[in-house]
Amino acid sequence: MKELKDDVFYSPTQFADLRGCSVPTAQEIFNSKDFPSESFGKEKVALGSAIREWYRKKRVKGENNEN
Repeated sequence: MKELKDDVFYSPTQFADLRGCSVPTAQEIFNSKDFPSESFGKEKVALGSAIREWYRKKRVKGENNEN
């Protein structure tokens, strides 16, 4: 299994490979308002540590909604 590295910028294609989803799904995630992506030239990228933090907050938020 591939590992998300905190100090690496990931493109939607690389993210899809890491997450095991399709590239269109990854692009949807990268275009979400709350996802920490930024434009780099013509492509969006996201820093590994920011992706990890986004997942952590998403998981905590989901836990709070269930209570």
